[in-house]
Amino acid sequence: MAATLFSTAGVIVRHIELPAWDVSFWRSALLVVTMLPLLMWQRRGVLIDVRNAGLALIASAVLLAGAFVSFILALGLAPVANVLLMFGATPFITALLARFCLGEALHSHTILTMGAAVLGLSLSVAGSLQAGALAGMAVAFIVVLCMSGNYVVVRYRRDVGMAPAIWLAGVISGVVALPFAHPENVTWAKLPWLLALSPGQLVGGLLLYVASLKRIPAGRAALLGLLELVLGPVWVWLFDGEKPDDLTLIGGVIVIGAAAANVWLDSRRTAG
Repeated sequence: MAATLFSTAGVIVRHIELPAWDVSFWRSALLVVTMLPLLMWQRRGVLIDVRNAGLALIASAVLLAGAFVSFILALGLAPVANVLLMFGATPFITALLARFCLGEALHSHTILTMGAAVLGLSLSVAGSLQAGALAGMAVAFIVVLCMSGNYVVVRYRRDVGMAPAIWLAGVISGVVALPFAHPENVTWAKLPWLLALSPGQLVGGLLLYVASLKRIPAGRAALLGLLELVLGPVWVWLFDGEKPDDLTLIGGVIVIGAAAANVWLDSRRTAG
C-alpha cells in the first residue's frame, strides 16, 4: 500500500506545474501542517516515543530529509529513467545493512528475487536511458543510501513510533528547499494537487511504510518498495495516456512477479 501511494507522485506532480524546488517546499510544508494535529492529538504517546527513540528519531528524520532533497536534485540532473535505475539498488543495500547492523537473515531465495527484480527494473528503463547523466545518478544513489539507512534505523527501533521523525524530516527538508523556492507563486488552482501530493501521497505512504517495518524485515520491505517504480508509469498511462513501451511492461511484470514470489516463499518458510 505504501509503494502504491508513493507511485502516484509522478502523475500528481505533472498537474502541479511548478518548479521542482517549489514543489519540494510545499510538499514538506504541507506535510508538517498535516501531521501536526495528529501528533498533538496523540501528544502523550508521541512524547514517550520521542523520549524513548532518542538519537534514532533524529537519525531517521535526517535520512528522510536527505532522501527528499536528493530526489529533487537527482531529477534536475538526470532523466527519470536513469534515476529509477539507481533506485533498483535499494533492496540490495537495505538487505546488506540489515544483515550486518541488525543480524537479519538474508535467505537465498530473497537474493534471487532481488536479482530478478533489478533485472526487470533495468528492462523497464532500458529504452529511455540517456548518456551524460552520471551526476544525477550519483545524487540518486544518495537517495538510495538515505532510504536504506532509514529502513534499518526504523526497523532497529520498531519498538517505538517513528511518526515524529516524519514530521521532523518535513521541517528539515522544507527549510533546505525554502532558499531555492518561491512559495508566493502558488495559486489556488494548484492547491488541490499539492494536497493530493503531500497529505495524501507522501504522508499516507510514509505512515504505512513506517508501520510495515514493525512487521516485516527491512530487506523484504525494500523489495516490495520496488513496486513504486513499476506502478509510476502505469498511472501516467492510465491518467495521461502515455503508454509505456513493451520493455517497460515486461520489466514491470518481472518486478511484480519477483516481489510476489519472495513474499510467497517467505510465507512457506514461516509456515514450515
